[in-house]
Amino acid sequence: MKFPISLLFVLVFVGSFVSDLWAAEYKVGVRAHRGLDYAIKQWQPTLDELAKQIKEHSFILKPIVSLDEISKTAGQAGFDFLLTNPSSYIEVEQLYGARALATLNNKRANTAQSRFGSVIFTHAQNMDILTINDLENRTVMVVSKPAFGGWRAAWLEMLEQGFDPYKKLKNLLYTESRTQSEVVRAVLEGKVDAGVVRTDQLERLEANGKLDMRYLRILNNKDVKGFPFFLSTKLYPEWAFASLKHVPNRDADRVVEVLLTIKKESKAAQSGKYIGWISPKDYGLVKQLMQRLKVGPYAN
Repeated sequence: MKFPISLLFVLVFVGSFVSDLWAAEYKVGVRAHRGLDYAIKQWQPTLDELAKQIKEHSFILKPIVSLDEISKTAGQAGFDFLLTNPSSYIEVEQLYGARALATLNNKRANTAQSRFGSVIFTHAQNMDILTINDLENRTVMVVSKPAFGGWRAAWLEMLEQGFDPYKKLKNLLYTESRTQSEVVRAVLEGKVDAGVVRTDQLERLEANGKLDMRYLRILNNKDVKGFPFFLSTKLYPEWAFASLKHVPNRDADRVVEVLLTIKKESKAAQSGKYIGWISPKDYGLVKQLMQRLKVGPYAN
């Protein structure tokens, strides 16, 4: 059956219009580790900046609290771009072909930090807990099983020192609120013997008058040049801003261009509490961690 040339032109035009219409709206999944409202307040200005400079598209914020839900939603093509922690990114990369576009350059204590890790700590009055190995038969609280700075980085550090927390701890507890402040409170109140949070969390709590560091002892503290915070583990790349494989390269590249131009004085950076964005760092170390721990796509 042959179509008139004019009809073919109309079909091509309509198909192109529908395609452009579909691509006009992009959903951005964001790890909402402090809750939905906080994620909107923190990240909406960054999306507004994208929409301002890429006028042919709109960017819709889709905050997601659960790390497991992020992977599930990615598998259903529930968003087009993603901002999440390193191991969550690697999981979506391996399972669904995500591509890192930029790495977050955080603002922490007026310094630019594109790496982070875990801090393992106990109450200062626990005079018999001085090292990781002293945690044997003790109770430790961490943020959640899939949390990166709030558990996985510390988990690997323990294993590399010959301490398997799932075999040697008396109890490993996960927070009900999925917040790091709950971990700190539990240690201070003596509900657990030790805790794990991401780096810079303790310093932020102290700066806000919510913690006196004299009551805590850091275990396995490392001194890394250029990193001014307590640290018990290796340092890993900060959160990744990524695109899923169905996003056209031209659109992903436009997003990269805009992110890299965001200045620390902008509303986007101030609301996001970051200095800016940098070209994506190598997330290979995160992949190795997940392979060693046999988590995410490497669970089997």
